[in-house]
Amino acid sequence: MFLNRIYGRNDMDSKCENPVLRIEEKHPGALAKWVWVVVFAVAFAWIESAVVVYLREIYFDGAFNFPLRIDWVQGRHVIDPLVRIEIGREIATILLLVSMGWVAGRNRVQKFSFFIIAFGVWDIFYYIWLLVMIGWPESLMTWDLLFYVPLPWVGPVITPLLIALAMVVGGSSIIFYEEKGTCVRLRWYDMLVELGCGFIMIVAFCWDWKNILQLPGDIARTGVPNPFAWWLYLPAYLFSIIYFVVMMRRVVAAGGRKKGKQER
Repeated sequence: MFLNRIYGRNDMDSKCENPVLRIEEKHPGALAKWVWVVVFAVAFAWIESAVVVYLREIYFDGAFNFPLRIDWVQGRHVIDPLVRIEIGREIATILLLVSMGWVAGRNRVQKFSFFIIAFGVWDIFYYIWLLVMIGWPESLMTWDLLFYVPLPWVGPVITPLLIALAMVVGGSSIIFYEEKGTCVRLRWYDMLVELGCGFIMIVAFCWDWKNILQLPGDIARTGVPNPFAWWLYLPAYLFSIIYFVVMMRRVVAAGGRKKGKQER
């Protein structure tokens, strides 16, 4: 705090012009935090997988197949009380992962990074534990119901796994460079681009929602997923990765130039 007063720094969260002045802010336990975030996510994934196994046993006789059990009465979707509880559980799951990121990170960038690391590891091990428990999914192209809020998210297993892997690698790289003294500052439009790509991928998951919910109408809806909207998913996924790599190269290069000026 003494250095902060001398140099007029009140915001330890976003001002990082000089890595030398950040010595007292650097936390030596970043690797330990990363490990514990991963341990939490792996354990939490077991809980999530077990709950899903129970739900499938209750509603679908242990099967992981479509169509879902959907009831329509006089044009209204009749929601089972347990489904309402399940929607609340899904929201609580996200809040738990956000909370882990918030506690682990020491600034806004790290908090967000630890969150996406926790989310990615949780999602990957969710499928690993299901495979261990019941031998499902049979392949990476097996269809799965990902979320039910606000519409059913449906896609081949490989699609959420690719996103989860990118989240773990991206979040870990930010933590790595932050701890090396590089200030990773995400500009508002960087976040807008990445979140925009994420939104497009969500639209791809929800694209077939009318069929999944077997919405009453003139068109016969089987509830069995149609071909996935790869035309939406793949461009958004690839662009988000390319943009992130370019952004990180800019950040690292800028950090290297600042260090070179200080050494001279």
